[in-house]
Amino acid sequence: MSGPLEGIRVLDMGAYGVGPHACGMLGLLGAEVIRIEPDTGDGLMRVAPFINGTGSTYLVAHHNAKSIVLNLKNDEEKKIAYNLLGAMDVLVENRRTGALDRLGFGYDVVSKINPRIIYASSSAYGHTGPFVKFGGTDTFLQAMSGFVSLNGKLDGLGQWLRYVALVDCTGSLVIAEACLAGLYNRELTGKGEYLDLDEFSSSLYMQSTRIAEYLATRQEPRRMGSESSKTCPSRAYITQDNKYVLVSALTRGQWTNLCAALEMNDLVDDPRFCTNNARLEHRDEVNEQVQQRIQDKPLVWWLWQFDRFKVTHSKVMNVEDLLDDPHVIANKYIVDMPSAWGPLKYADNVPWTFQETPLNPTTPTPYPDEHRDYVLSLISGDSRPPLAAPAPRKQAVRVVDLTQGIAGPQCTAQLGSLGIEVIKVETGEGDYARDWGARVNGESAIFMQLNHDKKSVKLDYRTPEGLDALRALVRGSDVFIEDFKPGEAESLGLGYEDLRKLKKDLIYCSIYPFGDKGPYRDREATELELQGMSVMMRWIGELGEEPVRLGADLYSSLTGMFAFCAVMAALYNKQKRHKGERIVVSAFGGAIYLAQDGILPLSGVDSWGGYWATGPYDHAVSGLPAKDKHIMFGVMVKDEEQGRPTLEKFCTALGMADHLKDPEFVKIGTRLKGMGQEAAQMRPVFEPYIRRMTAEKLVETIDACGGLGAIVLSYNDLFNPMHQQVIADQMTTEQEHPRAGRIILVNNPWRPTATQMSIRTPSPALGEHTDEVLAALGYPRARIEALKSGAPCAPAPVK
Repeated sequence: MSGPLEGIRVLDMGAYGVGPHACGMLGLLGAEVIRIEPDTGDGLMRVAPFINGTGSTYLVAHHNAKSIVLNLKNDEEKKIAYNLLGAMDVLVENRRTGALDRLGFGYDVVSKINPRIIYASSSAYGHTGPFVKFGGTDTFLQAMSGFVSLNGKLDGLGQWLRYVALVDCTGSLVIAEACLAGLYNRELTGKGEYLDLDEFSSSLYMQSTRIAEYLATRQEPRRMGSESSKTCPSRAYITQDNKYVLVSALTRGQWTNLCAALEMNDLVDDPRFCTNNARLEHRDEVNEQVQQRIQDKPLVWWLWQFDRFKVTHSKVMNVEDLLDDPHVIANKYIVDMPSAWGPLKYADNVPWTFQETPLNPTTPTPYPDEHRDYVLSLISGDSRPPLAAPAPRKQAVRVVDLTQGIAGPQCTAQLGSLGIEVIKVETGEGDYARDWGARVNGESAIFMQLNHDKKSVKLDYRTPEGLDALRALVRGSDVFIEDFKPGEAESLGLGYEDLRKLKKDLIYCSIYPFGDKGPYRDREATELELQGMSVMMRWIGELGEEPVRLGADLYSSLTGMFAFCAVMAALYNKQKRHKGERIVVSAFGGAIYLAQDGILPLSGVDSWGGYWATGPYDHAVSGLPAKDKHIMFGVMVKDEEQGRPTLEKFCTALGMADHLKDPEFVKIGTRLKGMGQEAAQMRPVFEPYIRRMTAEKLVETIDACGGLGAIVLSYNDLFNPMHQQVIADQMTTEQEHPRAGRIILVNNPWRPTATQMSIRTPSPALGEHTDEVLAALGYPRARIEALKSGAPCAPAPVK
């Protein structure tokens, strides 16, 4: 074992994918994961497609774990589980609300056995509120959280992402975040705690930039096909050979490069197009200019040309394209591994790299009960070192943040809400997100959402005086986070080797689109290109038509959350072992990690079926139209034995019991899980009956019959007025902003009981805290004024 969490043990008592995926992430970071497998097997084992008889998603979800099978309804086996608890640091569960309590493993019981345990409990919608009675999986959470409402053709119906693991995996990532924050807090205080989590809140948090814009304008987000609401150009353009290339230009440099590649240099300084905001006002003209040129040559030409001119671009990749992608190969992002089910393709070396404390490699899902003897040996305590006394509480942690946009600021905003001091260092006009998207009294809603709990220092660190001041700031800091291009920080004298000379135990985190190694190292990418290259755009829209983007700033947000996990793991390790760290977070690498449910079936499935195999080739999914809204329902929650009576009850309630006389209808209907080829086949049969009832009544009916259902809720439904489930989960917070006035922000997506976590201070004005921060470093007033004016000044004081 290795990694910053070496010595930590995690007990996985989760179900399906959400809890186990979280445990797998902790396993990659060095924790030892013990999986208690139910004697009936996990539900994912029975979800097609199958590899040697086992569901491929099960083979993904339990990587980096050791397995023991226990029947928790059996007193003797329950005793084994109780005895294991004393050897654990973290317990993760994600069953229906109250399920683990009924088995005798609720927090009240577990914390008496092990008071220092971090107990993460994640449900579908929360542990209180009107939705608490409903079960939920990715498919249904997409609808109820507003995610579906963002996706679709221009002004068309909302569409589901057919890759029904991304919202689940967002929930997994938030569980990992919460556990890491809990472990760090325990290292400081010696206290365990209960962590209250749910997928609904995680999905809202992942959409926080879009929700922020809605809360600023109260206008429903428009579905825009492949286009962006806040960047132009940023869309798919059709080439001469009827293929699509994705192109974006947000910054001045990106627009200049695109104009050069398209031989339209006369438009670089055209007042209609010279800024992103100007291009948004003239979107149709921009698209016409770009499309006219791109349609004259084939895709292969534009890939060459855009590479030459460093244009932000990509093609829309198929899942199988990843296996031959040169960057994936160079970084060994996908590797063949031997397993109990034969050779399997797993993501590896993602989503982070740690230089000083290398992470664990990915290990395949174990065969159920494979490690029984080892796990039982833990009960004696012989292989478990005694817990050390808590370290004295450190008074403060300081982060120097040189990031902008979404990913880095998302990470540092979460750090700030933990009470960590975040110094946002900006230069020139500041973070480009200050001038991005919808505004409230001139303040960007996106910037306010992502930059609470920070101080802003304006420094021109490209001058000797500004660099000197920044280096003085680093000397008194614990974490340095940057998102320059690879190699740029080093050229400025701000590389890891430069700064660790000033602070030997510095945690240095770099966030790059493609990491720091491989042929794409120097390429830029926006949300659009990451969606195209991550294969997600093959899981939405129609094959052969213009690609559809996911409306959420998905990978930008998730990359920030991956970075938060990495920094918290490094802070834990630093507090425990006094070590610094060099971290690289790759947005593309993170996307590959999250695409594993689509990658592993490339190992070879038993038969062609199940949406993990057919999803990229299925039709677009917009649900079924009820009397008032669109809905989605699923019959099979556990297995076909459960699905048959659920189908019979639901058909009877809908007034379509006569269809139960058709054996083929019953055979297919029993297996319905909401989407996929079988759901599409059955749609014409169910639709006339679905149209007769309201969406709310339908969801209550399928739930009462033992199935799952969801309504496609819009942002108006969720936030105007504030939905009771949003309130119950405490997912928004009001704040008095000195310039924007009273605003509403999306809150952090978990509710700790010991860790202090809250949104406290509003986003700062550019340079608002320059005087305060530099004075605290010992700078006299005259020198501060000289720095702000750009005049030469004496070297920084050494503190």
